Amino acid sequence: MGLEVLHMNERKLVAAAALIGVLIYAGAVVFSGVSTLAQSKAAKTGGKPACAPNPAELEKKYEETEKLVAAGSNDKRPGIKPWNQVQGAAEDLTWPAKYYLPWPAGESHKVYQSWNGNNIGPPQATHMQPQNYYAWDFNIVRGENICAARDGTITQAWDTEPAGKENDNCLKIKHADGEESVYAHIGSNTSLVKVGDKVLCGQVICQGSTESQHLHFVIWKGMIDYPCRFIDYAGTNGVPQYGASPVSGNKGTPKEVIEQIKADYLKGEAAFTAARFDEALRFFRLATQREVLIDEYEKALARIEECKLEMEKEIGAAIEEAKKGDFANADKRFKAMKKRYGDKEAQDRIEAALAELKSDPKFKDWAAKQLAQRKWIEAKAAEDKEDFDKALALYRDLLKVYKKDEQEFKDLKKKIADLEVAKGLEE
Repeated sequence: MGLEVLHMNERKLVAAAALIGVLIYAGAVVFSGVSTLAQSKAAKTGGKPACAPNPAELEKKYEETEKLVAAGSNDKRPGIKPWNQVQGAAEDLTWPAKYYLPWPAGESHKVYQSWNGNNIGPPQATHMQPQNYYAWDFNIVRGENICAARDGTITQAWDTEPAGKENDNCLKIKHADGEESVYAHIGSNTSLVKVGDKVLCGQVICQGSTESQHLHFVIWKGMIDYPCRFIDYAGTNGVPQYGASPVSGNKGTPKEVIEQIKADYLKGEAAFTAARFDEALRFFRLATQREVLIDEYEKALARIEECKLEMEKEIGAAIEEAKKGDFANADKRFKAMKKRYGDKEAQDRIEAALAELKSDPKFKDWAAKQLAQRKWIEAKAAEDKEDFDKALALYRDLLKVYKKDEQEFKDLKKKIADLEVAKGLEE
């Protein structure tokens, strides 16, 4: 009974947003013109950033956004504006587009309600409350299919509430990053999936409800609603506004992409079996570039971790040689690893392994030189970009690591002199 009550309470959280869904239906038609105008203005002023940031900058912005989003479900978070304004505009929200519209490609469905009760407002709006600020209501009824918006695993498939209680029916999909897509108010006995099933983007999972007249769609993480931008919706930063009728591009993962993932996995597996772990790692990474929940994708993820363990073994062997005083062989091992796995991949793991040695007087100088390799990499990258100020600053800092009679010190002095000449010519 306790578990049944828990499930019922959780379903009630998403059911609350449907109390007056049918009443909003009539208003959607009346105000669709207002929404269309708002979308047009947003497209002109905030549809796309003038200059896209690089991937590292973008990732940092995503992290900053998530901190604000995850702090708690309220209307002060990124992308949420007063109910009578455009929601999710680019100037208000920097967030990755990870989901497709949750119905078959080529079909369109009207937005009955968008984020924060967009263009509806109190008292009718039901998305001006915790866990629903970032939610949508899409006009989908019984007989019309609902699709997975993203690959994932079914964590809830409740469709047994009969007519009169269909608002309590709910299906959830857990995704690789911990987010859950919530499909609430689905039709009784229309679920085509069960808990534990793996589903692919575009796969039909259930039907809508004639009783509620809409699908309530929202993303949760830890029971906190999260923003969602749709990959297949170009207007207003991927966030459909009230009254819009977006057309789905949710075709699922193309067959050729799935075949490529399988091929890359098999190449990685062959290399792994032959103990060519650097080659295996490259192919397994190729197989996991795109999240597609097939066996080969999940096996490749597991193999990546096994390849990393093999790297750890190599690093451990090098450190053991260093502990015995054989720094030359340890250096050779590290250089070979960087050549095989790539500078950054190897350096990250080498630095972690050296943590325990960098303060030991016996190994302090050697560890410092190994840890300095990251600065060498950064300095070379700055030099290649002709960012002479940055390169010079890094090379000068590296001088502190080496003694004046060491070859690295002499090489650095020459490098600095050459760069100073190059900088002078540029100026």
